[in-house]
Amino acid sequence: MKTTLLAAACSFALEAATPDYLVLIPEGIFKGIDGRPFDAPHWNLTPERGKQIVAALNQRSIDMVMDYEHATLEAQKTGEPAPASGWLKAGGFQYIEGVGICSAKFTWTDKAAGFIGSEEYKYLSPVFLYSKAGDVQHLLHVALTNTPNLDQLPEARLAAAAQDFFAQNSQQQDSEMNEELLERLRWMLNLPISATAEDIIAELNKLTAQIQEATGTTVAANGHNLFDAVAAAGQWKVAANSQATVDPTQYVPMAVYQEAVQKAGNADAVAKTKEMNDLITAACSDGRLTGEATINWYKDQAKTNPDFVKAQIESLPKIAALTQQQTSQVNLAANHQQTPPPVDDVQASIDAQFGF
Repeated sequence: MKTTLLAAACSFALEAATPDYLVLIPEGIFKGIDGRPFDAPHWNLTPERGKQIVAALNQRSIDMVMDYEHATLEAQKTGEPAPASGWLKAGGFQYIEGVGICSAKFTWTDKAAGFIGSEEYKYLSPVFLYSKAGDVQHLLHVALTNTPNLDQLPEARLAAAAQDFFAQNSQQQDSEMNEELLERLRWMLNLPISATAEDIIAELNKLTAQIQEATGTTVAANGHNLFDAVAAAGQWKVAANSQATVDPTQYVPMAVYQEAVQKAGNADAVAKTKEMNDLITAACSDGRLTGEATINWYKDQAKTNPDFVKAQIESLPKIAALTQQQTSQVNLAANHQQTPPPVDDVQASIDAQFGF
């Protein structure tokens, strides 16, 4: 909903200016010299709103003119010259707490400076917009004046100033909105950032044709829009799925599939365990592993890191003299229920000589 704004001009003595800044609209509640506004209890500039106005003013890329007696507003109607009395520099607006909206970068023309110095011009008159409650909304224009009463600027000229402001602001908002829309369309259609409006339209036409071909629904025709086309595509997919024939021989229940996967995993684990046991047994037989503690350590490691154990054992040197002894040790460690192979008298004699 649009907010109704009113336009007014007010005047302040130039003594409010300092070498550092020029006061354009004062902070807080104020009225005109003649008692206006008559359509609001007063004018009011809050710090929050003042900072917003300053931010908008500092987005201007050109300086704001200060003229004589608001001649710029009249020139739009009459075409008469409207010489500048000074300039409010772009980017030089600031809000000073306890003071109001100010310009920290302003210059007077030599002629205007002479008028001010000789007091031929004594007042600074801003034109601003305000709400029905009297809250200041925007700064439109600034002029030197010698007529502090608000009657010096007819309501028709104020209305024209407000109309021009809204027209320019509306054009800027439309431009920003259009650019945002184009940016979103580029993203949706996966187009490069350099894509023009014509490129986007061409891609949209392709999309419309594809939707019509796939669903039989013409977008934006006969009351159909893109959402109708998406709904039609969903219905088409459901219908296609309901008509499909399922071959039960090509599928199994999920429980059966999961059981098969589990058995395959168990079989792989059993095979891995047997491989490691055989590797450790062989290492004990050829003398690469000696000692019960060492053998048990490798067995423990094989449970969690079989690849490490395999690499370690394969890198160990074989010791032929210890082959028989280590084979006996690993057999005892691996399976206490196995019965050692029989030993004849000759083998027993050899074992005794080596301390086995």
